[in-house]
Amino acid sequence: KKEKKEKKEKKEKKSRKAESDSEEEVKPGFKKARIETPSPAETPRDTTPEAGAEQEAHDEIPENLRLSTYRISPATVAALGVRGINALFPIQAETFDYIYNGNDVLGRARTGTGKTLAFALPMVEILLKDNASAGHGRSPRVLVLTPTRDLAIQVSNEFTSISPNLKSICVYGGTPIYEQTTALRGGVDVIIGTPGRVLDHINRGNLRLDSLRFVCLDEADQMLDIGFADDMEQVLQHVQTQKESRGASAPKHQTLLFSATAPEWIKRTVEKYLDPKYINVDLVGNSRVKTNENIRHYAIPSTWQSRKDVIGAVVAFYGGNRGLTVIFANTKAEADELALTDKLRADAKVLHGDIPQAQRELTLQGFREAKVKCIICTDVLARGIDIPMVDLVINCQPPKDVETYVHRSGRTGRAGRKGVCVTFFKAQEEYMIQNIQRRAGMEMVKAGPPQPQDIIAATAQDAADIVGKVVKNVIPMFRPIAESMIAENFNGDATEALAAALAHISGYGAGVRARSLMSAAEGYTTLIFRLSHEIQHSGYVRNILTRNFPKLGYEDVKGMRMTKDMTGVVFDVVSEKLEVDDSNTIFLAGNKWTDLDNIKLEVAKTLPELEQRMNDHRGGNGGGRGGYGGGRGGGRGGFRGGRGGGGGGFRGGRGGRR
Repeated sequence: KKEKKEKKEKKEKKSRKAESDSEEEVKPGFKKARIETPSPAETPRDTTPEAGAEQEAHDEIPENLRLSTYRISPATVAALGVRGINALFPIQAETFDYIYNGNDVLGRARTGTGKTLAFALPMVEILLKDNASAGHGRSPRVLVLTPTRDLAIQVSNEFTSISPNLKSICVYGGTPIYEQTTALRGGVDVIIGTPGRVLDHINRGNLRLDSLRFVCLDEADQMLDIGFADDMEQVLQHVQTQKESRGASAPKHQTLLFSATAPEWIKRTVEKYLDPKYINVDLVGNSRVKTNENIRHYAIPSTWQSRKDVIGAVVAFYGGNRGLTVIFANTKAEADELALTDKLRADAKVLHGDIPQAQRELTLQGFREAKVKCIICTDVLARGIDIPMVDLVINCQPPKDVETYVHRSGRTGRAGRKGVCVTFFKAQEEYMIQNIQRRAGMEMVKAGPPQPQDIIAATAQDAADIVGKVVKNVIPMFRPIAESMIAENFNGDATEALAAALAHISGYGAGVRARSLMSAAEGYTTLIFRLSHEIQHSGYVRNILTRNFPKLGYEDVKGMRMTKDMTGVVFDVVSEKLEVDDSNTIFLAGNKWTDLDNIKLEVAKTLPELEQRMNDHRGGNGGGRGGYGGGRGGGRGGFRGGRGGGGGGFRGGRGGRR
């Protein structure tokens, strides 16, 4: 021990002498300062709780998604951090190195997974690395084509947010072209626009393409669709022509295509304009599920008239008063008509091609900031627009193709959030729902419209929160009238008075009427007979109703449907003819129903899986005037097959039986 102590003291003495010798006199009385840098192992770590939490969060990010894994500059990392982005999404991680290394890329991923940043991020890093001229009148180095002006604006904002030093311009129709011309002549780094307006600038000589490093088609499947293909091809052809004219000094450019879907005919453009050695990054692949997996899908049967009346209840139930909702109509006229319904909240705004661009931008900005809670639009918003906080998407009708459904539903469930997509359909559109389910590889839950108890449960708390936020100093001003109301109108019951106020705030002061689960028709209640054995057709139940409820008119019952397992029949009854007491005993037209061992009757809370209608998209459930379930119209028309025509019998004349 003594020897060890002596050796230690000798070593320390020697160290102190070496330090003294290293000091260098630079002026009388001054010594050069020694800067001691501790070794990495000795470097003190930030041990504050905030730093610990940040390190823990970083460690939880998979290495292949960390920003530090990729060639992203500190300035860009900081810009992403301001937006709360500290990791990449899979499509961004999978494509970054390929784009950065100079490859042409075809990228495919589900909606809401960050495709815009997937191409913008490596483009920005390449431009910053090149440190090209920022001189006046410079030609753009990036061209991004988008199918809509709203998407063009969003992509432009994406570039600006991650690299404000790069000058970008957004060009599209509906705005004065001279302002865009002035900006282009001043010199830009990035140009984003719709094919028609970009082509217009090329033809006017405002836009040179021979310095491009990147050409990107965002939402490529729609860009290549009818109406966009011609302009897009002309733009790409101009790129090739101008580069050939410039000769060897023209930089080689990369072509990138990004989309959520990839129809077969997209291959023709890929073969024509992408390098034969292009990289295909497909995060959807052969998966049957084409939609975002964070979305729950519902299908609600209804007539068009009922749809307008029930849509407010759907928004309240599935979206809540605080959520953001996008409602898709197939035409501008339908969107305008829906906006006039008093069933939707007052802050609903319309968004379609006839709305001036300035107003559209204001509406979208208000929607992003949650000042506008509901937008009614055509497919102008279906492609690419990224508003992460959308809670609910509603299709007023089933889209005609699965690609449109994928893009519409993809406005919700973005950036890892959960979302809901509700699609209304008429009886003759049920086959379209099945087609979408089959081709998109997902299942829609068949649901009825929200019932009174569902709506009230969804909206009552929001109404209570509104009352709870009333400024305290105004309450005394309303106390006298409140006390008077409680005494005169509510027999002194303050709780009942407050409940009435909450009902009015929720929008149901005039009451709520029951709606059919099968058609959303107001004033009807859906009932279901459940049997212990299979039956061949719903006429079995019709006979039971006729025998047990003689005062129940034929017209009081409608829409009989067999359950898929053939052990039940669902039907609607006029709500005024129905009573249900506290013990859930059912009275129809004044007569009591008593359950038997083999057959029970109950009010349907949800729709069971129903037997598929045969040929329901060909125009009706029966021929002639038919019998029950027949409807008007001749030709083919048995509810389950056979020929209708003539007087018809129950279920559409001869041939209606299985």
